[in-house]
Amino acid sequence: MVAVPVTGLSAEQRERYVRNLDIVGMGEAGQLRLLASSVLVIGAGGLGSAALPYLAAAGVGRIGVVDGDAVELKNMQRQVLHTDIGRNKAESGGERLRALNPDVAVEVFPEYLTPERARELFAGYDLVLDCTDTFGAKFMLSDAAEAVGARLVWASAVGMQGQCSVFGVPDADGNRLYLRDLIPDEPADGHYPKATDIGVLGAMVGQVGALEAVEAIKLLAGFGTPLVGRVAVLDARTSRWSELPLRRAR
Repeated sequence: MVAVPVTGLSAEQRERYVRNLDIVGMGEAGQLRLLASSVLVIGAGGLGSAALPYLAAAGVGRIGVVDGDAVELKNMQRQVLHTDIGRNKAESGGERLRALNPDVAVEVFPEYLTPERARELFAGYDLVLDCTDTFGAKFMLSDAAEAVGARLVWASAVGMQGQCSVFGVPDADGNRLYLRDLIPDEPADGHYPKATDIGVLGAMVGQVGALEAVEAIKLLAGFGTPLVGRVAVLDARTSRWSELPLRRAR
């Protein structure tokens, strides 16, 4: 949990965050923790388009946005953070966040991460969000987070289904679990569904990305029960949420 700063909220901040302040368990102390906290979001595509603006609007004090990709027309069906085709997603997303909330310091990294670079960046933030869309990236980010002991909010979304969990936070047995406790080995290409094969519903991705933001806000503000030792699973075709247990598998 981020320490509460000594300085209180300004009158303008009290008005901006009044609905946060009214949440049971949040209050001014939780809001101050948010303003003093930092989050690194990897991926400003479908999941990031939902998670990023909600994190900024909630008042997370410093947000890093990492993405080496450029906006394409086929992205616009779900990546609602962007308006300009051809622009780098991290730069485009960062501009939107700055306009949304002047309290937030936005750091932009228009690059694809390597394992070494991921470990370097993770050390500078309180929390990391995985908003990528490939298994290769997800395993790389989880392994990097585990190597440096970083907390990681993870999600995946394709077709009409999504999943979300929190890694690197001690569970009831004191274990810090990561992606390889859920999926021990990275699936070979062709052994898992991709959006290029079965499509992806933009509104469903938005639900899952918003849940990532919820989990991040709870962790940073220090209230509620995060998705530790559990995986939330959304079947948007039937509009049902379910839950899977997550236990150490190694």
